[in-house]
Amino acid sequence: MADNPPSNSGSAIQPEEQEKMLREAITQRATDIHIDPNHNGYEIRFRIDSLLTTWKHLSKESGTGLINQIKAYTGIETGATFYPVSQRQHLTVSGRPVEMRVTLVPCISGPKIAIRILDRETTRKTIHELGLPSCSLSGLQEWITSLNGMFLVTGPTASGKTTTLYAILNEIIEESRHVVTIEDPVEYEIDGVNQIQVDERHNLEFADGIKAALRLDPDCLMIGEIREPGAAIQTMNASIQGHVVMATMHSRDAVSAVTRLRNFNGENHQIAASLGLVANQRLVRKLCRECRQEKKLAAHEEKYFNRFQLDPPDTAFGPKGCESCRMTGYFDRTGLFEIWRLDETAYELISGNADEETIREKSKLSGRSSIHEHARDLIEEGVTSIDEVIRLGLDLPWSEYHMLK
Repeated sequence: MADNPPSNSGSAIQPEEQEKMLREAITQRATDIHIDPNHNGYEIRFRIDSLLTTWKHLSKESGTGLINQIKAYTGIETGATFYPVSQRQHLTVSGRPVEMRVTLVPCISGPKIAIRILDRETTRKTIHELGLPSCSLSGLQEWITSLNGMFLVTGPTASGKTTTLYAILNEIIEESRHVVTIEDPVEYEIDGVNQIQVDERHNLEFADGIKAALRLDPDCLMIGEIREPGAAIQTMNASIQGHVVMATMHSRDAVSAVTRLRNFNGENHQIAASLGLVANQRLVRKLCRECRQEKKLAAHEEKYFNRFQLDPPDTAFGPKGCESCRMTGYFDRTGLFEIWRLDETAYELISGNADEETIREKSKLSGRSSIHEHARDLIEEGVTSIDEVIRLGLDLPWSEYHMLK
């Protein structure tokens, strides 16, 4: 990816420089700003479409000045910081309301600041805007219609899991429904939804939040993340008791969510009775429509599809670079999805303590499409490139993955 040339490297930071940085980040569609200390000063980088690009280099003095400005503006104590601190801030940039979450962490080279730019449009997305293939979209719509069993979204950090949950919320929120969420952190405030902020410093963890939320008589419960046994058990019990439950969890694919729940001390009968639908997802960069170019797949690229028993696409496209995409060849992102709607066969396999590979094989026979199939379709349609899919690490064979665990 081509970096923007550094501007005024080492120059003194003026009071308006903070707004200039934010304005430039928003103009370039950045989701995060990183102010990183090093031995020579500070480097400001923007995360655009998943990847970091350098915007500016600052001297030690100028970088320290900018850090202190941000501290003062967000209400963080301006003295030395010895532990991580986070603050939220509402502001207006170029006439546009912006919300940001500022996190400061002390590092050996100096304080580091990460700014997450929160786009409220995320909370307004519908399931039709997520990028789901038609077969997966229909499966998700069926779950929304029946609202039976827990809906679990899995994937690594920054794969769009929360955006998917908010899109589902938009589909099911009604005046007659009481919706409660437990999140860490609460990214966006939503009218008509009771949101609980996890606060471990005051002993309010996910498991405690779920217990409290169930006493509020919710029709729908959204859990930001299942990351420890207590929360997993409470979430499954809430689903078994008849509540509509949505949650996220880290797992490599949809089926491996079963293993994760087992590792969280979930009994097989609990898992089988609670799970209704599991989605696994990633975010992939989209090729720039202005400059993408058709290409012939190389031999090693065709082998990628052979590893997953898939035929290579008839056509493929690659990045070129133009002014519209800042010479990167990519513009914006979309989702790669795998949707697993559990059926009677899946319930029997889980209850019978079947291993992951057996469940994966049997569920594919019953209609589950893999994330690799969705990736292949997007490559053939020219939405993304084979290089971008490989960058996500989806080509790692399961046998190798289990050896690394």
